[in-house]
Amino acid sequence: MQFRRRYVLAFMFFSGLTALIVIVFFGNYSRSVQLQANLQVISENEWPELFADPDDFNLSALSLALERNLDYLRKLPEDREIDYGVAKVRADKVFLVQNELLTFLQQNPDAHELRQFLKSKFKLLESVSSSLLPWMRDDKPVLFTGYYVPTLNGSLEPDAGYRYPLYEKPDDLVVVDLGKFNLKHQVQKLWPWLAGLPFGPQLAELKFPTLRGRLQENGKVVPYYSRTEIDYEDKLKGRDLELLWVDDETDRFFLQIQGSGLVRLENGDTVMVGYSAANGQPYRSIGGWLIRQGLLTRAEVSMPTIRAWLKTHPERREEVFKVNPSYVFFHKLKTKAALGCYQVPVTAHHSIATDRKVFPGGALALVATEKPIFSPAGELTGWRRYQQLVLNQDTGGAIKGPFRVDLYCGADQAAEQMAGVMKQHGRLFFFVPR
Repeated sequence: MQFRRRYVLAFMFFSGLTALIVIVFFGNYSRSVQLQANLQVISENEWPELFADPDDFNLSALSLALERNLDYLRKLPEDREIDYGVAKVRADKVFLVQNELLTFLQQNPDAHELRQFLKSKFKLLESVSSSLLPWMRDDKPVLFTGYYVPTLNGSLEPDAGYRYPLYEKPDDLVVVDLGKFNLKHQVQKLWPWLAGLPFGPQLAELKFPTLRGRLQENGKVVPYYSRTEIDYEDKLKGRDLELLWVDDETDRFFLQIQGSGLVRLENGDTVMVGYSAANGQPYRSIGGWLIRQGLLTRAEVSMPTIRAWLKTHPERREEVFKVNPSYVFFHKLKTKAALGCYQVPVTAHHSIATDRKVFPGGALALVATEKPIFSPAGELTGWRRYQQLVLNQDTGGAIKGPFRVDLYCGADQAAEQMAGVMKQHGRLFFFVPR
């Protein structure tokens, strides 16, 4: 009897341990391996409201965003297919429906009429959590942050005051698309047991990344120089790659995070610089590093608090900046407006940046999250619901996977305030033409 009791207890222990492992594994499995969005069709009676506040209903700004987006769509081959996950739609059809929407906006509809028009022309998809365990699915799976166009002080020539260069794309930076190589055959040879797994991606479904590296004189490609090598070991010095010089190392670092900015020269002229390329090194958050070091708490971390910490600890700036090996190269823009990754200007509060490998470029979308409220003195006093129609027009080094969205906030002080504190969760929807 005692032996049987021990056997039962041991069986219950190991059964419980196995169940715990399964719950933890499967609860995190889908999020860790998911590279594509899990887009689900929303029935018409479940459509959310388009705007949470009347102040967000701005037809002129939305029209401007659509006009700019149509400039991108009309340049695509008509038979190009845009992948919405549940369906692929020809680019000419996407252009046609968005153009109809722009024409409808010129009739000055109210929010209800706009919602009914969208229902007649589009199906609504939501990007949802794909956890295998229903009770572990997040109702607000998407993390929303913000970005803006900063203004820096710069010079065309270096001196004691302007000694931090902005570099243009080096000619030895190359892009290697691994998807064009027969790597599936190599994977099958190296790991033949993958084909027998009962779950997970099948061999035919494997997707390979695009890598950036440095082409050496011997023809070999190696990882490109890191931030440490570029900024603190002068690996690019003497190659005539400097576009401009700026007066603040912290401003330069955050310009790379934002992707574009306005540089005010000593003579009063301004130059807009935009993203040209990245070095291909992984993006590492300095905010996360400050948290792990116990220097800031998770609740405290935001762009203003990070800037304040760097200002009061100038002796540690180099140490902090070296945490992030990713590096961005720039080029001068002919326009004073910030350009998205599809080379059309982005529009404040109506353009978002997402992972280009996950979500359809140029698609009409709806964001549902929270927006900060500031006092007249610029202090954060709270948050309010924020729902807005946007166009998917940009991307970013830190915006990876189906649960990250960056909202373009603009180019003024209010935009800097909003972008500096946004890290709210919410929901993301896409409109797919019927």
